[in-house]
Amino acid sequence: MDNPAVTEPREAPPAWAHTRRDDGVTGEPTASQPQLNYIRDLSTQKDLTRLRPEQRAALLQPEEFWDEKTTRLSKAKATTILNILTDNRICPYKPKDAQLPTTHMAERFALEVPAGRYAVEAENGELRFYKVWVSRDKKRLNVYVEHGPAESDLKYQKTILTILNKIKTVGIRKAAIRYGMEIGACSNCGLRLTNRISRELGIGPVCGGRMFGDDFKLEVKAKRAEIKARGEDPNELFEVES
Repeated sequence: MDNPAVTEPREAPPAWAHTRRDDGVTGEPTASQPQLNYIRDLSTQKDLTRLRPEQRAALLQPEEFWDEKTTRLSKAKATTILNILTDNRICPYKPKDAQLPTTHMAERFALEVPAGRYAVEAENGELRFYKVWVSRDKKRLNVYVEHGPAESDLKYQKTILTILNKIKTVGIRKAAIRYGMEIGACSNCGLRLTNRISRELGIGPVCGGRMFGDDFKLEVKAKRAEIKARGEDPNELFEVES
């Protein structure tokens, strides 16, 4: 079938239909947000002293410059900058203790989910288990899948933020306790819950205080009294299942 002839000029697409802006200078597409974030992250981790003054100055831009909605940095220029920053002969990494938290890490820490193990439900209702790991210097935060189809670290920032947000929405304490109840291990230290009070609390009494504060000590005291009132020993040990 032949294509119909177009006899009238087509209307220009509306502004919202444009997927990429141009830089307003060369007409080239502007840098994407992942490119901009990567440039900023590398500039906090790399030694820039070997760069020319104008190259270093190009990295000292106001906040709006690093937002793809307002940047004037072209995609081609961003690629050139990244080629320089990723060349370790020109820009070697700083010592780890001199590196600042990256943009990605700052986004993760902003959600204020402490290190620990958590159980949350996926969209399909399936229960998933995750470990949130924080480095000693508080500069790195990663999320790992535990007891699932694959035990590995999550690779993508969007996925990591989704999981951290889900833990925050469910409730840090609720998600941590559910992990202990389901897995039979402490959500803070990862050790098996071997005595009665730990199993009924869903977390070790000491670790619970570390994660949830001094108020948890009152709950431990109340739970201990409740167990004793039933005529049972709060410290009774159970065999660890292999």
